[in-house]
Amino acid sequence: MIPSAAAAAGSGSHTWLWILIAVVVVVAVVAVVLAGRGFGPFFGRRSVVLGGWLGGAIDAYKKGLALHEAIRDASPPDAAAAVDSAARWGGIERGIADLDRRLHVLHDTAADPEDRAAVNEALGSLHQLRAAIGARGGTGQAQVIEARLDAFEKSLRRLRPPERHLW
Repeated sequence: MIPSAAAAAGSGSHTWLWILIAVVVVVAVVAVVLAGRGFGPFFGRRSVVLGGWLGGAIDAYKKGLALHEAIRDASPPDAAAAVDSAARWGGIERGIADLDRRLHVLHDTAADPEDRAAVNEALGSLHQLRAAIGARGGTGQAQVIEARLDAFEKSLRRLRPPERHLW
């Protein structure tokens, strides 16, 4: 009976050794993740995967599409005579200002020149759309606004990632 007690004690010391190795591995992995938070595309606040720039781009894309639809709904010739026309355009102006701020933040945080160029294109088309809306009511302005809306929509599409699972 004594040999089996010695065998049991020996196997118990191996169990503690494996537990100790597992704890050391877990601590090492946590240390590497915490140390790497500010580096690379997969860690940190500016991470592509964890929502940093990409999350902001997707948010700007969605808000831009909502703004696009609001402008399209407010643009028909009979919409200018509607009772709530001033309130609609006021809301659209606030939406444009908000999207402008968001796009400037995206521009400042873009790590990739291609992303920065896409944001610049969206900003440019947004500014052109804002100018066309400011001049609405003139002859032929409906066609100008329509053309600016189409250019704005195309520039928004460049902001979103092609991989649908990311947004």
